[in-house]
Amino acid sequence: MSDGPGRVVGVYEMFWDCAFCDTKALLGKTNRFCPNCGAPQDPAKRYFPPEGKLIAANTAYDGVDVACPACQTPNGAKANNCKHCGSPLNEAAKVALVGAAVPAKPVAPPVPPKKGIWPWVLGAGALLLVAGLTVSLVWKKKVTVTVEGHAWSRVIDIEEKRVVGESSWCDAMPGDAYAVSKRREQRSTKQVADGQTCSMQKKDRGDGTFEQREVCTTKYRSEPVYDDKCSYNVDRWRAARSVRAGGALANVPAWPKFSLGRVGDSIGCEREGAHHETYTVTMSSPKEKQTYSCDYDEGRWKGLVEGSQYPMKVRMVTGGADCDSIGQGE
Repeated sequence: MSDGPGRVVGVYEMFWDCAFCDTKALLGKTNRFCPNCGAPQDPAKRYFPPEGKLIAANTAYDGVDVACPACQTPNGAKANNCKHCGSPLNEAAKVALVGAAVPAKPVAPPVPPKKGIWPWVLGAGALLLVAGLTVSLVWKKKVTVTVEGHAWSRVIDIEEKRVVGESSWCDAMPGDAYAVSKRREQRSTKQVADGQTCSMQKKDRGDGTFEQREVCTTKYRSEPVYDDKCSYNVDRWRAARSVRAGGALANVPAWPKFSLGRVGDSIGCEREGAHHETYTVTMSSPKEKQTYSCDYDEGRWKGLVEGSQYPMKVRMVTGGADCDSIGQGE
C-alpha cells in the first residue's frame, strides 16, 4: 500500500491500549491480543505513536484488516476464519482507518471577547445612513411646475496638430513615434521556484501499521521582470479652443460659425472637432418655492410650452427634480 502523495520513509506499528487491564502502547500488528490478559484488540482504538517511540513494522502488506462479525477481533485481510473464535470471515467488513492523530485531551475553543455597545451603535448608524440615501433617491412626491423658459447651447471643439510627449512599454510604442529614448523599468513580477517545504504525514494502512510519508511542496519567491520603457514624441490632434452659439426658444438652434487658423496636416494646423449640444428647460413651482432646470433632447425641449403647467416628481429629501417624469400622469 504505497499510493498517495509523498515519499514513504518508513512503516511502523500502530499502538492500542487494552480496555480490560489498561495495558498501554500495545503493538497494532504484533499484539492482536493483549499479552497481559488475553483480551482481543479493538481496531477502533488504534492510534499513532508519539514521535520518538516509532517501532518499525513488517512492511509486507496484505490489505486492510477485516473485523470478525461475531467477536469483532481484527484479522488479516487474507484470513478465512477468525483467529479468535473461528467464525467465517467471508462477510466481514474492513476496519475503519485512523484519519489523523488527535490530541489526548480536547482543547476548549477560546472564549470570544465580549462585545461592547459600540459595534451595535456603528452598525445601526450604517443602516440609518443606507436607509437615508435610499429614501433620498427613491421617495418622491408629485408637484405642478410651470415652464418659465428655454435655453440652448451648441459648441464645436477646434483641434490643433501638436507635438505630444508620451511614454509606453517599447513593444506598445506607436509606429509614428520619433525622438525615442529608452530606459529599463520593472514591468511585472514572476514566481521562481525556491526550494521546498516538507512535512511528515502519517497514513494508516489498516492492518495495525502505518506509513510515514514525507510530503513536500515547492516554495516560490517573487522576482522582478524588467523591460524597456520608451519616451517619445508623436504628432496628435488635441482640443485647442471651442466656438459657441446659444439662445432661447425664439432663436432657432444653429451651429456656430468659425474659421480655422491654418488648414492641413502639419504641426500648427487646425481642424473641426467634436460637436456638443445642450437643451435646457427652466421650470418653477410656486407652491414648493423652487426652480428646476432639466436638460432634454431637442424634440422634447421644443414640446414643453412656455407658460404651461405639467406634473413632475421631485425627491422628498433633496428636492431634486426627476426630469424624466415631467408630463406623466396627466
